[in-house]
Amino acid sequence: MEKTINEWLVIKKVLGERKGDLKQIRLHTSMKTRTTRRYEGETTEESIEPEYDTKVIDRRVIEIQNAELIIDAAVKQSNARNELALNVDVEKLLAPMD
Repeated sequence: MEKTINEWLVIKKVLGERKGDLKQIRLHTSMKTRTTRRYEGETTEESIEPEYDTKVIDRRVIEIQNAELIIDAAVKQSNARNELALNVDVEKLLAPMD
């Protein structure tokens, strides 16, 4: 899939946010707790059921991390081939003040 560098950088940012969301889902809501209380017999029953398959979430997180790595490598490789000609005197800007 061909896109501009800027488009890939935006996609990488969105993927990072999605990865964070998936990690939060994995940590906080991967289990659903159900409590059953019976007052006459004083019975309290708690069961924990997986709400999301953690293996599926982990697989998606790894896919996103791999995509981020590929995007990063491609952007850096592209930047290594391109030179920018800017009208900026770096030596003057970094020189000590008199």
